[in-house]
This record gives sequence, C-alpha cells and structure tokens, in this order.
Amino acid sequence: MNLYEQQSSNRRKTWLVMIIFVAFLFVLGVLVFVHELGHFLAARRIGVRVLTFSLGFGPKLISTKHGDTEYAISAIPLGGYVKMAGESLEDARTGAPDEFMSKTKWQRFQVLIMGPVMNLVLAVVVMAVVLAQGAEVPAYHDAPPVIAAVKAGSPGDKAGLRAGDRILTVAGDPVETWDKFDVEIGTRPNREVSVSYLRDGNTQSTTLRPAAQGKYEVGDIAYWSPDHQFAIFYRQDGESIPSPGIIPIAKIDAGTEAFNVPGSVKMTIDNLK
Repeated sequence: MNLYEQQSSNRRKTWLVMIIFVAFLFVLGVLVFVHELGHFLAARRIGVRVLTFSLGFGPKLISTKHGDTEYAISAIPLGGYVKMAGESLEDARTGAPDEFMSKTKWQRFQVLIMGPVMNLVLAVVVMAVVLAQGAEVPAYHDAPPVIAAVKAGSPGDKAGLRAGDRILTVAGDPVETWDKFDVEIGTRPNREVSVSYLRDGNTQSTTLRPAAQGKYEVGDIAYWSPDHQFAIFYRQDGESIPSPGIIPIAKIDAGTEAFNVPGSVKMTIDNLK
C-alpha cells in the first residue's frame, strides 16, 4: 500500500469513527430525552413545579424559560435531568404543595417510574414502525420450490433431482415455498432425508443426505432456485435453453458443465437479465 492509499484509508477510518460517534450521541440523546420527558410529564400532571429540564450535563449552552421551568441544552451530551422543586431532603423546602416531597408516596412513585416506562413505550413504537416498513426479499422466497439447476456431484444430483422438479415434501412435511424448503433442508445436515417431488406430472420420491455447510453446518444439497440476477444459457447448436434452464449468475462458480440443464451439450453465458 502506497502513501496515498494509506492516507485515504486513514481518512475513511476517521470518518467512520466520527459517524459512529455522532450516531451514538443521537441515539443516546433520543433515549435521554424520552426518559426525562416521562419524569417531566408525570411531575406536571400531579402538580409538581419543575425548575429545570436539561438535555446533557454541565454548563448550559442554550436555555430558555417558560413559566417556572428553564429548558436547556448542556455541554456534556451524555445524559440529562429534570430538576423539581423540593425533590430531595437536602433541598430547601417551604412545604408548598407543588414541591416533590409534599406529594404522597404513590404520586412520587409515578414520577420516578415514568422515565423507564417511556423508554419501554419508545422501544415498542420503534419496533412497530420498523416491522411495518418490512424488508425487501427476493420474490422467489414465497414461490413454489421448483428447482432451476442442480450442481453435478452434489447431494441433490446424486439423489436424482433435476431442473424442473417441483419439491412436494421433505421428511414427510409439505413444502409450499422456498423458505419452507430451506428450513427443512437446512436443519438436517448429514442426515438421511426423504424428499418427494413432481416431475412431468408424476410424483416421485428419493432419499438424500444434505451436506453441512459453513460454521453453523447448515444443510445444503447444492440446488439453485430462481433469483433476481440470471444468466441465459445456450446449447452448442445456438438454441436457447428455456426455463428452468435459466440459472442464477450469482451461483455460478467453476465451469458451466457443472450444471445439469435438460438438453444441453455445451453451455456459454449469453447475457444477463
């Protein structure tokens, strides 16, 4: 790595640290604000006089006063506080009804508990919003499990599975989608599994042994389902191979001859869709 590349790498690392730090302060600020807002609202509801509502500690950078309450943003953005009149035994007390210690134990408990309660409410609201947005997943996940290709020498190939086979059951359990199929196969590495499938209108069955893949030994039979990026393959005579001869380009590793596509002799990548 030359000097310019080293400097660029250092700048990227610096920016990354700054972004993480700013994100941390933002999230912390939201959590603190919601927490202290719970104390503030509960105190106001039962008639406690609030002297200060501050985001952050230390010297006040910005402040404004409305009624009896001073609203401030302080220099150290690692917390916040709500200062109530007569909130501790060390404070000077007049016995006025709007002081914190003049309230009943149940009322004081409400003020103290509303901070954590507001944080829990925030967590529920944020989670609901995130789940409502959903997540983008390939459309084939919810499609019927029709195999697009099988890698030569794989557990699926040895079991006789071919492109175009529609998987019906795995270990006796019906599989209606690719998601369901992946769960049934992925949870059975290195175990004999019975599979039934539909080929040319006839129901057939076979037994295969999914290979364990990766650190967590997820079962895999080296098949490929339709994906969002495809390569179209052609036979040696130039005639295109129709679906299910369309194979995900992201799944192709070493040599096109490794795929069993009906009617193919020699295959070359033509273009991407």
